[in-house]
Amino acid sequence: MPFRIVVILSVLFFITSYTFSQSTEIITGNVSDGNKSLQGAIVKWQASSEKVITDNKGNFELKKSGKSNSDLISAWKNGYFNGGTVYKEGSNNIKIVLSPLYFNDNKNYNFVDPVPNLTDVIKNCGDCHSSIIYKQWSNNSHAKSASNPLFFDLYNGTDASGNKKVQPGYKIDYEYSNGNCGNCHAPAAAINNFNNVDMNNLTQAEKLGVSCDFCHKVKDVKLNLNSSVFTGVMNYEMLRPPEDHQIFFGPYTDVLDPDVYSEKFSQSLFCAPCHRGGYWGIPIYDSYDQWANSQYAKEGVSCQDCHMTPDGKTTNFAPGKGGVERDPKTIYTHILYGSRDSAFIASAVKLSVKVAIKKGNAVVDVVVENTGAGHHIPTDQPMRNILLVVRAFDSKGKELKYNGKNIIPFWGGRGNVKDGNYEGYPGKGFAKILFEDWTQYERIKVEPKSQQIYPAPQWRTVKIKYDTRIPAMGQDKSKYEFELNKTGNAYTVVCSLIYRRTFKSWAQMKNWNLKDLVIAEKKLEVKK
Repeated sequence: MPFRIVVILSVLFFITSYTFSQSTEIITGNVSDGNKSLQGAIVKWQASSEKVITDNKGNFELKKSGKSNSDLISAWKNGYFNGGTVYKEGSNNIKIVLSPLYFNDNKNYNFVDPVPNLTDVIKNCGDCHSSIIYKQWSNNSHAKSASNPLFFDLYNGTDASGNKKVQPGYKIDYEYSNGNCGNCHAPAAAINNFNNVDMNNLTQAEKLGVSCDFCHKVKDVKLNLNSSVFTGVMNYEMLRPPEDHQIFFGPYTDVLDPDVYSEKFSQSLFCAPCHRGGYWGIPIYDSYDQWANSQYAKEGVSCQDCHMTPDGKTTNFAPGKGGVERDPKTIYTHILYGSRDSAFIASAVKLSVKVAIKKGNAVVDVVVENTGAGHHIPTDQPMRNILLVVRAFDSKGKELKYNGKNIIPFWGGRGNVKDGNYEGYPGKGFAKILFEDWTQYERIKVEPKSQQIYPAPQWRTVKIKYDTRIPAMGQDKSKYEFELNKTGNAYTVVCSLIYRRTFKSWAQMKNWNLKDLVIAEKKLEVKK
């Protein structure tokens, strides 16, 4: 063999051997609590995707090739704070000591205000997370759960102009009760005062609704089977710290003490306490149970996967404040997409329309599918509703005569159609409709029956009149026939799917200026 070829092969063998040895270099270590070794601890390079588990002696072997852009080797085990140590080149037999969690929840703890304090001293959540996470949270509905004007109009019985005694209103019906609204809307106040928070008398921190510090003090979720009695914070197990130490539960094993990993942050169960509840034995907020009975639950798709979908571009949730660069797929957004986002709602539905001319009539077949929501559409707050409006016009814009039985109910709006009132028009309504059940168990001070509200607010003694909502992966089919006039041969059929945050009648009583969200629309031209 020529000398030149031998040299080349030798060099290639050296490079290959060196590369292989580098890629398979193993770092050994042990995880303990300072006294005993800890079996089953998760060990990983910070911000990496690979992890190993300690053996029955607390030992681990970690590939150097799995290293991310951080030199920190982290560890976590249930019952302990996250821990770790900075790796130094060439070191081995690394020791990681984890600190145990304290056992007692400090009920005297004052929740941290998330608003950035604009000083060099780190005090609030927003001081480290202001550029991304705090900004996202501060604009979502959770941040406004204890300040939303619609909520307070319903709670106090006021309207958008501040007029009092405007139904529906919880305080009109139950003047001397604070109610259990705070269990979800003001959890920082309710956690020490179940079912008795005066929503009109909150501290500044409590007015910040479902705040950062509240969620990240949740140690566990233990659902009580009686969801009509045990609502919201009554299902959370909190672990608030003593004065000399902080604690934050979260979705990462590699963010060091005072952080603690909790798998609950990636599970739908975390959302369940405030999305599973009712009154008088009637399920009202039921999106968690809907999800639990859906194919999404069977496939492991959680609430967070849809409502906190990573934006694909955020790589550091605390830039410049000790945060590390991560795969953007591992950082949940705190936008919390929901009922205010028309594009998000629209992504959950599919509208299909077919038109055929039969015996002088235009026959319209409509299918509405729930293709993207892991629960019914619409869901939770019963005043949310969706209208399917089907209309047909001749070439001059004149509405064709409708020959059918599928019509929009009165709660679709009574009055001029130009103002969005569709009662009696061809179409359907999708909602859970409650009506008042007048029994001996009614509140002490009963409004005259002439003042019943229909659909009824959920805090009254109600029953479900009907529920036409579309379940996850379900569909609704309906048919409409329009009589073609003899003056033309070209017609237009328009099918619109309209999402509303409240019933039209409620909006009119409360003087709420809420715009209809057209989440799907089909316009078809047909000829004789």
